[in-house]
Amino acid sequence: MKLSIAVALSHGSKLLILDEATSGLDPVVRDDILDMFLDFVQDESNSILVSSHITSDLEKVADYIVFIHNGKVIFNKPKDELRYKYGIIKCGTAQYDALDEQDIIAYRKQDYAWEVLVADKDLAQKIPECSN
Repeated sequence: MKLSIAVALSHGSKLLILDEATSGLDPVVRDDILDMFLDFVQDESNSILVSSHITSDLEKVADYIVFIHNGKVIFNKPKDELRYKYGIIKCGTAQYDALDEQDIIAYRKQDYAWEVLVADKDLAQKIPECSN
């Protein structure tokens, strides 16, 4: 992976399109690769489009996050807006049913609980027995 990224950077490309660029790498190498990405985009004429399930990588290097679920764009937001405004709440069925459908961005039903992505993370504090 490091070699592939080095080759991509060596061609003078202005745009890199990467799919799971850091998956399978050990944490030290992952940090090195992310630092290379940050150096690359310091030149504002360069950009990187990266697809990743590793949210800590996205938190470190992304400016914008596009959330795609089942091939559909759910949202496209600046990373800082997601960090400070949005949240994931965990709750039981009764609490899930009490949520306003308009507040739910996405959800996942687990064995005994729901994980719900909401546009207002403070909402979790207003619903009894939910946690964020």
